[in-house]
Amino acid sequence: MNQPPPQQSHLGAGYYGPPIYAYPQPPPPPNEHFRRLITIAIRAFIAFCVAFGLAILILWLVFRPQKMRIAVSSASLRRFDLTSSSGTRFLSFDLSANLTFRNPNTRAGIYYDWLEADADFDGMRLGTAGLPVFYQGRKETREVPAVFQGRLEIGTPSGSEVEYQRDNATGVFPVDLWIFGRIRYKFGSAVTRRYIMRAVCPARLPLGKVGFSYTDCKVLDL
Repeated sequence: MNQPPPQQSHLGAGYYGPPIYAYPQPPPPPNEHFRRLITIAIRAFIAFCVAFGLAILILWLVFRPQKMRIAVSSASLRRFDLTSSSGTRFLSFDLSANLTFRNPNTRAGIYYDWLEADADFDGMRLGTAGLPVFYQGRKETREVPAVFQGRLEIGTPSGSEVEYQRDNATGVFPVDLWIFGRIRYKFGSAVTRRYIMRAVCPARLPLGKVGFSYTDCKVLDL
């Protein structure tokens, strides 16, 4: 007489196959570790840039640097003659001016890394003068000389000649002095990046005589 098979009590009621084993995951590709390092490095660099930018912004908001103040404290127009040769007009000029730079800041110094001045008459550039570079401490004032000498060809009779004749009748010539530069602000031991500076000084210059009036310049860009 056949006997029933012995009961297997260690198997659950729902088990219908061989036991299932957990196999270990395959190792990552060799370059996976390198990719993770690159990702971490990129994230760290971005975090550093953000933190550095926020620090600069906070310093800027705390100290709030003001624009420098520029003026023409004195000027002399010794020569401003219009001559003609072979049908060509020439404008000879001899102009000198003292430019005053004032740092109004109480917490920031100013580095003037590059400075240049241009003299314009009726849209014509008379000449360019290189100015010395310097560092200006807090609440300091400095005078810088600028000299323009030469002869400019203005060609055949034009609107500039008409303007010259009109101003020559009064003896006072409107000459715009433009000042260009690259500057940096200094807060303690921290120094900002370079900024472009541009200013215009609308001077009225009497020819060969005194009477020049102190002229404030307008700083346009920083």
